[in-house]
Amino acid sequence: MASSLAEDLVCPICLALFQEPHMLGCGHNFCLACLRGSLPAGQQEGGTCPECRSPFQPQEPKRNRALGNLAKKVRRWQGDGEPPGCSPAELGRFCEAHDEPLKLFCTQDQAPICVICRDLPRHRRHRFLPTRDAVQAAQGKLKAYLKHLEKHLKETAEDESDQLKEIEALKSCTDDLLGHISKEFEVLHQILRKKEEEIKLVIEKMKGENMEEMEDSLATLKVEVFSRTETVAKTKAALEETDQVAFLKGLKELMERVKEDLQGEVNYEETEEESEDHEETEEKSDDEAKEKSDKDESGEELIEDSDCEDEDDEDYEPDETERDFDRVIPVEPALEDFGESLDFETWKEMLEGIKPRQVR
Repeated sequence: MASSLAEDLVCPICLALFQEPHMLGCGHNFCLACLRGSLPAGQQEGGTCPECRSPFQPQEPKRNRALGNLAKKVRRWQGDGEPPGCSPAELGRFCEAHDEPLKLFCTQDQAPICVICRDLPRHRRHRFLPTRDAVQAAQGKLKAYLKHLEKHLKETAEDESDQLKEIEALKSCTDDLLGHISKEFEVLHQILRKKEEEIKLVIEKMKGENMEEMEDSLATLKVEVFSRTETVAKTKAALEETDQVAFLKGLKELMERVKEDLQGEVNYEETEEESEDHEETEEKSDDEAKEKSDKDESGEELIEDSDCEDEDDEDYEPDETERDFDRVIPVEPALEDFGESLDFETWKEMLEGIKPRQVR
């Protein structure tokens, strides 16, 4: 029954289960590809049925879906089930398309075929060997290849093992190297930080010494400014004094203060006339003092201009070049020049020029 069913589902042209079966007007069914292949080349008007030779038109063949579905089911049954009369060991020895024993081997397609497949157009002009001969020939070649394959397998396995060892060696080597680099660079960082602190300490020391001198000088100058400010104020007050007696009483102390502030910048040597007047002034009696008092009341001057004013002193202005600038402590020149001794650019170029040597 199964054999009869398979025969009804075989295309009369390719002798295989139907592939896209189409039915002609005469009722015969053929694979679409087989039907087209049966037409003469270039013929478009139609043809004749390969079985009964009845003419048909190109639009006449109709797809036989029921027959196609049935052929699919049988083909699936042949792949999944067990054909009647075949043991499991013999299941793969039959052609799926023709249910015939696979007795031949196509050397071009490198596949086993049945005698029906041999006569199909797709195997035309191919060379065939009996299945047993093909197996013996192929096994002989495989035996010769097997030794080389085993040799290659052994060598490849050894290379694989060696490569794994090298990978582990690489990891260990790089880990050790990276640790060593980090350690040594930390030492370099410590050296740089130490040098930085040493240089800063030198600068701070120079700054401290220079600052101490400047602050001492500043304190002295502040005292002098205060004293000279008082002297200037008292001098202005004396010049504005209207009481001549009061003016003369404080003149000696004021002149001593002025001379002290000027510190020898003006020559205060008394003239011979001034010396004589000074002596006369000391020898004057109380009567003379009384006489002076009377003259003062009458509007006469107490002393002559030559006795209380020095023409050389009146218009004196100290020259700017005479001022003593040594008391102003400048910034230590060595400190200003210290920065030039720190050639950072050269150091940077030296560090940037360090490159790891590539070893190949």
